[in-house]
Amino acid sequence: MPERIEAGHSRVSQWARTAPALRLRALAARLLKRRLAYQTMPKPMVSFTFDDFPRTALTVGGEILGEFGVRGTYYVAMGLLGKRTAVGEMFDRDDLDRLVAAGHELACHTLDHTMCSDLSVPALVASCRENQRRIAKVLGEHSTDSFSFPEGVVTLNAKAALGSMYATCRTIEPGVNRDPVDLSFLRAFRVYSTSGIRGLRQAIRRNQDENGWIVLYTHDVEVNPSAYGCTPTEFREIVRFAVDSGADVLPVAEAAKRFRLEVGRHSRS
Repeated sequence: MPERIEAGHSRVSQWARTAPALRLRALAARLLKRRLAYQTMPKPMVSFTFDDFPRTALTVGGEILGEFGVRGTYYVAMGLLGKRTAVGEMFDRDDLDRLVAAGHELACHTLDHTMCSDLSVPALVASCRENQRRIAKVLGEHSTDSFSFPEGVVTLNAKAALGSMYATCRTIEPGVNRDPVDLSFLRAFRVYSTSGIRGLRQAIRRNQDENGWIVLYTHDVEVNPSAYGCTPTEFREIVRFAVDSGADVLPVAEAAKRFRLEVGRHSRS
């Protein structure tokens, strides 16, 4: 079992799990251990991503992406296979086959959707390795090049360790990814019914002039979504807006290939 860091141990306290502490950790992670990269041919891009992989993300969200001829990125925690969570019924074995057959990207979200702050670095790496192993057991040789931090919790040590394992690590910090982009701290906008989508249209419109990369994330896509999802109408509207904007709509791994790491551009720790 992964080595969890429990409150009361010498390395952590209850305060370490509070919102202010997590924000301080995120700030340190944003400023340090950066892997700065630049677009080789600047052009506006948009990526649609799904965390946890509830079934409706594929059966509804994936179908909507397919209507517009585009593909998305699904961050999966294999320990959630066949379970039910706050965002609904999770993916099953056949969903993994359908996702890959449709050309979507399957990415990593740790094994059991554990916050990085709750695991030691060796345990975090082991969790991700086991997640990759289980994916490969089901799908055969399959590369997972992208990672998303569960619950959006980022620590400096986790960022440093995972930055050497994955081409990109995605956060839930809002913002457009503009040159130079920290590939180990991708910013992203939520697509939640509780937040509305007006601001997303404005961000995509601005992105046209800035040649940036907008990453969007949600969970379930259904008529009565969870607090972390959106309706099919909302999702279809924002996909249509992104496609009509003229931006290239790509899975995260494909978009990341358009960046080049600059020698000497890494931040100092």
